[in-house]
Amino acid sequence: MTRRAPFAAVFGAVLIALLFGCSAVSKTPSVPPKHPEELAAGRVDCLECHENVSTGALKPYATVRHSRVFIDAHGTYARQGQNLCSSCHAPAFCQTCHAGKEELKPNVKMGDRPDRMAPHRGDYIATHRIDGRIDPGSCFRCHGNKNDAVCRQCHK
Repeated sequence: MTRRAPFAAVFGAVLIALLFGCSAVSKTPSVPPKHPEELAAGRVDCLECHENVSTGALKPYATVRHSRVFIDAHGTYARQGQNLCSSCHAPAFCQTCHAGKEELKPNVKMGDRPDRMAPHRGDYIATHRIDGRIDPGSCFRCHGNKNDAVCRQCHK
């Protein structure tokens, strides 16, 4: 055991140094150093928004693919400057979803999106009570009042 212990310690130290050394030399960052907000799960391809990953240069906004991830985070880009979205979209475009004081139901607001019928994340059944206690009205906008048949299926 005395001969193996130093070997294992040295081997472990060399392995860790090698891993840190490789990540320090790499020109492609493994974790984005700075973004306007957390990247949503599902964004795998940095080139969806970036022209050059090593410098972080963004693509011209007209070429950005308006994917599900982009649509979820589009507010960040819209707040960066008034002319960003209006370079392609008319000013009234934003008002189609954002004009009303009451938030639109997800299946109305995103009527052509394939995930429109599943606006909640996978663990939402277990965690929906938190949102329900904070703002019960947010549930009722889509699901009806608390005595609705949807709620009564579980809440008897």
